[in-house]
Amino acid sequence: MFAWLPREQLCVLVYLVSVMHSMQAGYMEKAQKYTDKALLQIDKLKAEENTSILRSLQLLLLEHSVMCHLIIGSKAQAIKEIAKVCQLLQEDAKQLQAHRAQLHTLLAVYAMSMNNSEAAEIQFNAALRTSKNRDLWIFANLNLAVVYLRCKRERDFADIMDRINPETLPTQSQSLRAASFYVQGLHAFFTSRHNDGKRFLRESLKMANAEDLNRLTSCSLVLLGHIFLALGNPREAHNMVTPAMQLASKIPDLHLQLWSSAILKDLYRQFGDVPHEQESSQNHYNFSQTLLTDHTTASLLPEHSLIKWIDGPFPPFIAEKV
Repeated sequence: MFAWLPREQLCVLVYLVSVMHSMQAGYMEKAQKYTDKALLQIDKLKAEENTSILRSLQLLLLEHSVMCHLIIGSKAQAIKEIAKVCQLLQEDAKQLQAHRAQLHTLLAVYAMSMNNSEAAEIQFNAALRTSKNRDLWIFANLNLAVVYLRCKRERDFADIMDRINPETLPTQSQSLRAASFYVQGLHAFFTSRHNDGKRFLRESLKMANAEDLNRLTSCSLVLLGHIFLALGNPREAHNMVTPAMQLASKIPDLHLQLWSSAILKDLYRQFGDVPHEQESSQNHYNFSQTLLTDHTTASLLPEHSLIKWIDGPFPPFIAEKV
């Protein structure tokens, strides 16, 4: 089946592809710029004719925008945009059914960023029950594994280990395979198997570099730095964390910047480098305050209650906003 798009809708599609490429490469500001342009174009087109293809494009753009805001540390804006996704989905039962797993995944990742592991687990499991897309199913499992690692739930992690084994991952996606090696590295770090951790993370780095996955490259570098710090090798740790911080700043990824600055602060203290230690301490304070303020703002929004939604009608305020 073919859908011939008029030039105006094709323009939106080009913006969407640009957003996807920018996010894949880890350029969040560029992705957000194209998203804003595309959503503006959709609003103009919907004023003339509100077609299903426009709603689908709008949903895809909003889904990417939510992820973008979570990465740059803007959780309040992310949950507001998840609410917009809910508004669009409640207008069309067929689209709600088609995008249900994506919605649960967005809510789960938002809950993770808010350190609400219980809600994240519930939403990821809802996504796994409703997903018909193999890559989304893998993405949900990888993030659920991170939730279990954070909560020190080793037995639960072991139960889903086979689903996220990079050697047998049922996907052609190199980014998911690289992410799988990263999660294995994270598990090795948490269980103090540092040599295994280095092996997994180097594999993740190799794949991430080959695919220009800058965010995953930065994640792998900072975790490798943390492992070298734990092994008492501060020079090697510094060689990993410094480029990780530079990449995280370029993306920009506020959580990675916070993590990197915490390690750099400890490293410079060990080196006796007072000026750089003070600079890293100030950066760490600034990042943590920015995230804390945003966390408080997001938690007080009525949209925040969406993390409890699993089934049935959306909360009343969703309908009121239409």
